[in-house]
Amino acid sequence: MSLTLISFLLFVLKAFVVVMFAMNVAVILTWADRRQGAMIQDRVGPNRAVAWIPTFVAQGLALGPALLVVGAVAFALLKLEPPPEELGQRAMLFSQLGILFTWLTFAVVAGKVQTRGPQSSLDGWLSGIGDPRRIFYAGLIAHFLALFVGLALNDSAFGPQIRALGYGCGAGLLIFSVLGGAAYAAFSIRNEPRVGLRLAGLLHPAADGLKTIFKEDFIPPNADRLLHSLAPFISFFPALVVMAVIPFGDTLCFTIKNGGLGSLMSSMPRDGVCQAAGSLRLQVVDLDVGLLYFFALAGTGIVGAALAGWASDNKYSLLGGVRAASQMVSYEVTMGLTLVGAVMVYGTLRVDKMIEWQSQNAWGIFVQPVAFFLFFTASVAESKRIPFDIPEGESEIVAGYFTEYAGMKFAMFFFAEYIAVVTSAGLMSAIFLGGWDLPFLYRDGVHIAIGGTVLFEQGLPHVLVVVVGALGFVLKTLTLCWLQLMIRWTLPRFRYDQLMRLGWRKLLPASLANVLATGLIVMAIVSAGPEVGQFMALLADCTKAFLAIGGLGGLIYFIVFLVKPVHKRQTLSSSSAQYAIAAGGTRSSRMSA
Repeated sequence: MSLTLISFLLFVLKAFVVVMFAMNVAVILTWADRRQGAMIQDRVGPNRAVAWIPTFVAQGLALGPALLVVGAVAFALLKLEPPPEELGQRAMLFSQLGILFTWLTFAVVAGKVQTRGPQSSLDGWLSGIGDPRRIFYAGLIAHFLALFVGLALNDSAFGPQIRALGYGCGAGLLIFSVLGGAAYAAFSIRNEPRVGLRLAGLLHPAADGLKTIFKEDFIPPNADRLLHSLAPFISFFPALVVMAVIPFGDTLCFTIKNGGLGSLMSSMPRDGVCQAAGSLRLQVVDLDVGLLYFFALAGTGIVGAALAGWASDNKYSLLGGVRAASQMVSYEVTMGLTLVGAVMVYGTLRVDKMIEWQSQNAWGIFVQPVAFFLFFTASVAESKRIPFDIPEGESEIVAGYFTEYAGMKFAMFFFAEYIAVVTSAGLMSAIFLGGWDLPFLYRDGVHIAIGGTVLFEQGLPHVLVVVVGALGFVLKTLTLCWLQLMIRWTLPRFRYDQLMRLGWRKLLPASLANVLATGLIVMAIVSAGPEVGQFMALLADCTKAFLAIGGLGGLIYFIVFLVKPVHKRQTLSSSSAQYAIAAGGTRSSRMSA
């Protein structure tokens, strides 16, 4: 197969992955938005949606993925025998995965047993353990013990035995936990006439999307039919395709064999560069004007909102379209100016080069902190979400510029706002949070060093480094999306004059001042001596240490938060409720006809 055909197929595959990522995260955001609103307002949320399936289908859904995992592990053991220099890395990977799936399976089963009661001897043993959190704590201890033993004895006389033991026993433990957990799930539902599939409420947005397909496509009698139908597409597709210039991982390097791609490189030097013919960029399109492409396409959403308001022949829609156009134009200016300082520091418009600069120096949030907060505020306003939902304020103009839309056209407008949240979060992750870069993780492995002092080094396979970096980018993007949802349920809606005042009289002057300050600082650093450069490099290492410690602390806090028992507290938010409680409660009589 020629390299041209392979490049085309990879381009299509990457575009499909990026589109599916943006759309699926947007679906999850709609679910999280409703779920969080239900928890805050104490109402029924999307977790009540359920699909009833036959028992044998549910058993197949439990056993099918487990058998695929077992087959993949068995193929890796029997057919992909690692070379001696990679045996330690494979052993560490299999042992950690085996421990993870073992305690996770036992913890899930123990939680189920605690809810419905023991039904077998295994259930009785798990019930005797007590709180399922004990299994989680034991799993964490096992993770650290395996990691410590593997690193401490890797170069000792017992190193070969430890690597072989970790490789074989880790793979066996992984197979046992995955297959055993699936078999237990299939066995426990054998007597059920049907099984309810809820997926934590994720079926609810899927059902909403399915329903909108069959909704009536209504067009007002006096509307402009062409522009009315064109406006949703102009708003939806630009919000989706701007993800094309955002890299979601480092470059994968392949060997070249007989004019085509060979196997993946087993390892890469720290400053290694792939050959052009043997590299696979985890980015749909690599443009020299990446940021300009983003703003050029993102700005066309203004046209879609304005056309929808004008073409609907509705005064509320027209008012919403005018509001949307003025708001998006105002904050588009601020978004562009906030990134001028970042371009001055990075010296490029290419997003991948910006990430490489951050991996070699410091993340953008440290070199451009003011620009990060300004860009975050402007991007929230660009997505037209609360508290910037002036164009669709229900209490003022019904539904704004898409009042006269129904069915899939309404869903495209609604969904485009959530996709805009994902794309803005992805761009912020790439420009200010290092993209796929993680502290002290380089192309050849982990190197923890402050200045000239090396504290720890560990080589890692090339593909593992790329996958971990891609997962880091996804986690950063999801965190920024979650933060925008928190703002939605925290701040009230601004008035229109407050919205304009914030954009033109607060954010715009602040972005101009940031550009001026950035220029002065960059000129001062460039004209300074090598001592200043060494000091800045030391500061960059300190920022990475701060991020590593903060990330580890945040992970520990998140784990403690997840396993902490839930204590519900009643909060009295009105004087009448407080008075009623003080008087001994409210009286209620039995309802009667």
